[in-house]
Amino acid sequence: MVAYFIFGDDVSTETLRQSIRDFGIWAPFLFIALYIVGTIFIPSTPFMVLAGFLFGFKYGIIYSLIGGSVSSILVFEISRKLGQPWVERTLQHKYLKILKKYNERLGSGAIWDLVILRVAPIMPFNILNMLMGVSRIHIKDYAVGTVFGLIPSIILTVYVGVIIAKII
Repeated sequence: MVAYFIFGDDVSTETLRQSIRDFGIWAPFLFIALYIVGTIFIPSTPFMVLAGFLFGFKYGIIYSLIGGSVSSILVFEISRKLGQPWVERTLQHKYLKILKKYNERLGSGAIWDLVILRVAPIMPFNILNMLMGVSRIHIKDYAVGTVFGLIPSIILTVYVGVIIAKII
């Protein structure tokens, strides 16, 4: 898609798709790997649109869900290892009792909290990944909540990529 905007009519959508097909069975793996690494640094929306554009609706959803879930868990784990001890010490302060109570609540089952936070456009996903990483939420609850929370936005955004592919 970027190539189309850079080169204009010199590159057709079919040429781009054929370039992806040339990678054969490795194309989805390459895309997912780029998605995982890329979304650590930039928002996931361009990758979801690109998935729909390159792979179509069904496979675009599958590849985006895999890439988005793995990327989220990776950022979660990095945040957990680097920041959780500091947050636990900070929440001991008497003025942070409300946050401490919510953090304790996250530790006792927070799948639906995470689904709602993912679906509602409250904050960028990476910030949410980091915040959940330093919280007490269990990795299982985080993973399940992330998958279910990502599905609505992935469906809509991948579909935009499919529409763009039909227009161009």
